[in-house]
Amino acid sequence: MEAARKCKELGLEIFASTLTISPHKNAALINALGKEAAEHYGVKYYESDFKKKDGFKKSITMSKEFGLYRQNYCGCEFSIRK
Repeated sequence: MEAARKCKELGLEIFASTLTISPHKNAALINALGKEAAEHYGVKYYESDFKKKDGFKKSITMSKEFGLYRQNYCGCEFSIRK
């Protein structure tokens, strides 16, 4: 919901979620929630499943190439404790 709200606030037409790149995330659920949030705020949601066609592996390669930070956990408080 926050991404959709921010999209509207910034006057943008469309937003997406990078969460679909994770092999541990359900892209269908993420896309359904994204579409619901988009409808609520009157913006569009770009449906994706970025993990397809080795997207996850490509993201690792590109992160290294561009020196981007990658966390080794999902970001929730439960995974940080592990």
